Amino acid sequence: MSKNFLIIDAHEDIAFHLNYFKRDFVNPDMPCMITLPWLKEGNVRMVFNTVFIHPKHKPDKTVQSGLDQLSKYEEIYKTFPNDVYQILKAEDLTKFGQDSKIGFLTLIEGADPIESVSKLDEFYDRGVRVIGPAWNNKNQYASGNESEDGLSQEGIQLIKRMNELGITLDLSHLNEKCFWESIELTDLIPIATHSNARALTDHPRNLGDEQLKAISDRGGVIGIVLYNYFLKIGDNKPTLEDVFAHADYMINLCGEDHVGIGSDMDGARIEDFPQELKTIADLPKIAQFFIDKGYSQERVTKIMSGNFLRVLQDNL
Repeated sequence: MSKNFLIIDAHEDIAFHLNYFKRDFVNPDMPCMITLPWLKEGNVRMVFNTVFIHPKHKPDKTVQSGLDQLSKYEEIYKTFPNDVYQILKAEDLTKFGQDSKIGFLTLIEGADPIESVSKLDEFYDRGVRVIGPAWNNKNQYASGNESEDGLSQEGIQLIKRMNELGITLDLSHLNEKCFWESIELTDLIPIATHSNARALTDHPRNLGDEQLKAISDRGGVIGIVLYNYFLKIGDNKPTLEDVFAHADYMINLCGEDHVGIGSDMDGARIEDFPQELKTIADLPKIAQFFIDKGYSQERVTKIMSGNFLRVLQDNL
């Protein structure tokens, strides 16, 4: 039954992993979580494909690493035109589910490689449609959960220019001060591509009830992240039951229109994910588990794809 669900995954660190480990997208010679065949096997039909700068590349290689990842995605589009297409505008969303092709919508996780707001248009022209202003650390725009500072003046201008271009705000990773400042500035529907409920797992990367409600009140979606340490405190051996617990908590708090999936696969070690979820081909197990727990087909369809699709249709 779960194979019937088309999947949108709002957070996959594809180009980072391909470039960092210099591995192949189809036949890797090393352990990984995402390959093109596995995406197809898992019925993943849309990906928020990230640009993520590894801390060891900051600051000297920040910009180059970001540009290299954009180039890697452009290489993928050219090499696999029958399998992957780039999503740039709302009309591109009509292709979703029409065939087996996978849409890639580019997300910058931490705006560090955008040297200044004046450079944002260049990244937009290369396909960037979602931006999380900061990762864990502080940059020229905002601060992640390792800092208590708010948005800089340039960060305010960044979000204003994002509004003008139609670039969606990703609130995952921002500290609470930046979260509230940013969500007030965005004119588009805000999202958190990969965050869980802090009420269940008290980690600074997860979101509190007021934050979750602020996103849902604006029509936004929170992507359940599958990284162990955001799913469960203690022995850190979470299962699909813990994935369900976070989804169910958010649905009870925010409604079934505001929860999605943001796996974060290949953004951490394979052993840092639940035993049942070791490659991207395993995502249908989530849909089947939710069905088995009593969720309706309609609700699971919303979680696996419909909710994020709705936001993109409005924002792009």
